Amino acid sequence: MKLLITIPTYNEAPNIEQLLKTLFALVPNNAEVLIIDDNSPDGTAALAEAMVEQFPGRLFILHRPEKQGLAIAYLAAFEWGLARDYDAFLEMDADFSHNPVYIAEMLKQIETHDVVIGSRNIKGGGVEGWTLLRNFISKGGSFYSRLVLGCPIKDLTGGYNMWRKSTLEKIGLNKIISSGYSFQIEMKYRAFAAGCSIKEVPIIFADRKFGKSKMSKKIFLEALFNIWKIKKSTGRDSGIDQFVKFLLTGGLGTITNLIIFFLLADKWGFPEIPVSIFCFLIGVTQNYIINHKWSFRQNTKKEKLSIKRWGAFVTGSLFGLAVNILVMKLIIEFFMLPFKFLAQLAGIGAGMILNFFISKYFVFKKRGVK
Repeated sequence: MKLLITIPTYNEAPNIEQLLKTLFALVPNNAEVLIIDDNSPDGTAALAEAMVEQFPGRLFILHRPEKQGLAIAYLAAFEWGLARDYDAFLEMDADFSHNPVYIAEMLKQIETHDVVIGSRNIKGGGVEGWTLLRNFISKGGSFYSRLVLGCPIKDLTGGYNMWRKSTLEKIGLNKIISSGYSFQIEMKYRAFAAGCSIKEVPIIFADRKFGKSKMSKKIFLEALFNIWKIKKSTGRDSGIDQFVKFLLTGGLGTITNLIIFFLLADKWGFPEIPVSIFCFLIGVTQNYIINHKWSFRQNTKKEKLSIKRWGAFVTGSLFGLAVNILVMKLIIEFFMLPFKFLAQLAGIGAGMILNFFISKYFVFKKRGVK
């Protein structure tokens, strides 16, 4: 597989020579490198140009007149590479934050996946040299993005990613609306939305030793705001949308649940726990069907209703039921209510929150993200 490694640079003179030497010592002979330089005042491009003769036919420099942003740099690199028929594209930083030793594993995984993500946020991954605050902000940004977009990728914000040529063509680079930090989020989200197979591999992200970071609070906050624009541009449900639909679905089941509970427990005096279990059995299949067809349809639209997934939903619902019963009994025990179904209502609410997270991240999780 012919690989193009794309490296945007701006004032990376302290790093560029050593990075290129390290890269060419590690990557296969058919891997090539494209430097996209934004007219760095420190002479980064000139240093890279001086090394072209050391790696003939494998090192290329794309000169740009001024600093235009990360997204435009990568889009220009992808366009350059697509025109030359590369099979795979790797994004990486020039400051050794993205250790080249991980490229071998990423190349192995791209053979069977559409996208490979160097992930800091899965088992085996992490960061070095960051403060607790910076780490919290980074992980919080990824979690926030996942929630808004309804996307299960653990490291949405990271920039160490490998793409198949067919993936870039499938997601449509002309549709990209991001111009800065949110570019990485949008690229991965569009790949996910297009049904691409995505693999996250663990990496240790080391803070740069030389030079100055391009990240700022302004850029980060702008990216978090742009996530809503990304969501709108794709027309897909976010995690919040799914939660609202899940609540409405649960609300419909709750109406059935409460009517039956009121009749059996309050009117006819049946014991609360058996009645609660019966109400659960009435509603669980109804909720499974509606959630499959509506709440989580973007994850399940290509799949039929299945006994296996129904069983998983029932199992998750049983955990919710346990919380339901616990809360209901505690309220009946410690509070004087005119009707017992009010305690049941509170129990349903507590159980529903737990059930949503189980449904979203386990039962109706979209296949293809690993």
